[in-house]
Amino acid sequence: MTIDFDALTPEYIRDLTPYQPGKPVEELERELGITGAIKIASNENPMGPAPRAVAAAERALAGAHYYPDAGTYTLRRALAEERGVDPDELVLGGGSNELIYLLVNTFCQPGRDEVLTHKYAFLSYRLAAKSLGVDLVETDVTDSFRCDIDALIAAMSPRTKIIFLANPNNPTGAHVTRQELERVLAAKPAHALLVVDEAYHEYAAPRDPEYPSSQDYRTADQPLVVTLRTFSKIYGLSGLRVGYGVADRRIVERINRVRRPFNVNSVAQAAALAAIEDREHIARSQEAAEHSISAIREAADSLGLTAYSSLANFVMVDVGRDAWDVYDALLRRGVIVRPLEPFGLSRHLRISVGTPADTDRVTTALASVLG
Repeated sequence: MTIDFDALTPEYIRDLTPYQPGKPVEELERELGITGAIKIASNENPMGPAPRAVAAAERALAGAHYYPDAGTYTLRRALAEERGVDPDELVLGGGSNELIYLLVNTFCQPGRDEVLTHKYAFLSYRLAAKSLGVDLVETDVTDSFRCDIDALIAAMSPRTKIIFLANPNNPTGAHVTRQELERVLAAKPAHALLVVDEAYHEYAAPRDPEYPSSQDYRTADQPLVVTLRTFSKIYGLSGLRVGYGVADRRIVERINRVRRPFNVNSVAQAAALAAIEDREHIARSQEAAEHSISAIREAADSLGLTAYSSLANFVMVDVGRDAWDVYDALLRRGVIVRPLEPFGLSRHLRISVGTPADTDRVTTALASVLG
């Protein structure tokens, strides 16, 4: 029997380009016949997971035969105290990435509503909208790849249901200032949610006094502000997938209607709970990122390349030629970075921060390839 799988699949799914993850280091080493490769492609924390989180995760494994707490009660209470909110104003997800999909699924109707963001924004906004049959509008950016606030405001319409802003943005590293965020809030339609994705907040906030926390802008008169945070970055728990949203309790209640039961596993909950208190790890990670970003930008500048400003834990570099060629040359030197052609940036690489030894190796490899 012949089955027409295109006919089985909705058009908006057929038109999707799936997310392309990078290959594991071990597989790349095997393919290229090299050893000792370093991966600085995925914005992971080179300092590793928070030590307290590792110990808590090991203890939690003994209870892995039980289902996790479906309401993430203990973790929500700890987060609520940390963030100065009520536990009912928090929703947990398998990384903040799951919450992006949940927000679109909960609040957008295909054929009626639009998701609004800007070009070169985090890919999950596009994937979440398109996979659910919701129209996506992407506005222009400035010459330095910052969100063009005027263009974003001009694109707002009665169909706009969710506005996604990553602050700082992945992969460009650009951020929205306090004044710019206030302009967006003042202009947005009353019925639209402003979702500010602050995955790199803990890196950004100490480095720029004008970097805003969106949580501060949610008020009784402005309830449709959602703040997304994650344990994947500064806390080093990418592999456990824990993210959370801070929002009006009525938004949280509606998300919980479609959220899968047990969507955050028990080991991840225990690790995240312990990571909150690991202040030493946070400080080490912030210091390492600042050092690495400075070194990468200096190396790029010395080679005549454009390295863009970043408050996150990565740098976007314009290599002035086809980035795939540079990526391949670095790869053969055991340095794995991220080419940004899938984002529409064919001359750009994203280079994540590393340990001091990793950063030295990256800068040496860049000089070897592009010097």
